[in-house]
Amino acid sequence: MTKLKIKSINHGETKADKNRYCGPAVISAITGMTTGEAARLIRHVSGRKSVTGTSTWEVKRSLEMCGVDSKRESFGLALGRSKGPTLAAWLKHTVKQRTADRVFLIVAGWHWQLVQGRRIVCGILGDPTSIRDKRVKRRARVAEVFELQSMGAITKPMAAAKPKRAAQPADSDRAKAKRLAAKLGFTIESQYDTYFDGSRQYMYWIDGADKYVDAGVVEYSCHYSWYDVLDSLQAIEAHRRPTQSPANCA
Repeated sequence: MTKLKIKSINHGETKADKNRYCGPAVISAITGMTTGEAARLIRHVSGRKSVTGTSTWEVKRSLEMCGVDSKRESFGLALGRSKGPTLAAWLKHTVKQRTADRVFLIVAGWHWQLVQGRRIVCGILGDPTSIRDKRVKRRARVAEVFELQSMGAITKPMAAAKPKRAAQPADSDRAKAKRLAAKLGFTIESQYDTYFDGSRQYMYWIDGADKYVDAGVVEYSCHYSWYDVLDSLQAIEAHRRPTQSPANCA
C-alpha cells in the first residue's frame, strides 16, 4: 500500500501538459501526473472532447484508474450545495479526524480541493498550504467529502499519456515536398478546418506559387495532400529548368 500525500499541482513544461480547472488539479496533486495528463484521463472516462467542470463520478473514476479509492464521508454533518456546512465549520468539526495520514477530497463552492491534516491544496492555491491561508474559500458550502485511500501503487494509465505522432518516413511525400520547396525557395503553410463531427481537413499553401498558377504551370497554390503539393513543386521545378538546345548534327 502506498501512503497518500498531497503534492503541488504539476502543470508540466508545455502547453499540452497544462489544464487550469480544479478537477485535473486535484488528480495531479494526489498522483503526481500533470494537469494535462489528468485532463486526458477525464476525457477518456467521460467521452467529452474538453474538460472544464468535472462531475463527482468523473473524478472518482479517474482516481480509481490511478489506484486511488474514494469513500464518501459525512462525519455526522448534513452536506449539500446549499445547506452544507461552510468549509470553516467542516474543518472545525473534523479537527480530531483530520490526521496527517488521512487525505480528504472535498467539493466546496463548486470547487475541488484536497485536505491532509492542516494542509490544503487546489488549483487556485497551487501548492499545499495552511488551511488558514487567506486564499482558502472558508465560507464555501461543503457539498461532498471523500476519504482517499491507496489501492496499491499509484500508476499513470495509458489513457493519460500524450499520443505520440507517428514518425514520417524519410522519403515520404511530406519530406520530399519540404526538401524541394526549400530548394526552390518556397515556404509551405498549413491550417485545418474542423467539421461538426470533429474530423479535420488539412490544407497546404505553396507561398509564392500564385504566379505559376497565373502562368498555367500549376492549377492551384492550395492543396489537400502532400502528394499534390509535391506534384505542383515538381511541375514548377520542371518549368524553371532551362530548355536544352538540340545538338548540332555533323
